[in-house]
Amino acid sequence: MSVHGIELALYDITTKSSVRKRFVAEPTEVLGRYGLSRDEQEMIGGMNVSSMLDVGVSPMLTFGLWMCVRGPQDLPEYLNAISGCAREAV
Repeated sequence: MSVHGIELALYDITTKSSVRKRFVAEPTEVLGRYGLSRDEQEMIGGMNVSSMLDVGVSPMLTFGLWMCVRGPQDLPEYLNAISGCAREAV
């Protein structure tokens, strides 16, 4: 797992509208540009935020991804998805 690669992809998706628009339309094509493994691509494309947190991805980036792609109306779903995370406080 490359936490750095995952975080770079999340950063670009959340801060660059052109990348975000392409990600929403063609996640596999966008994520393929980051040298991520198939598991990493599926984790991001499937919005599996609990797995991202479990491997050490920044919670700010997972939250940003969720808000940019799913929107604030799905915040309860995000909170439910991360409720079982065993991530230690830094």
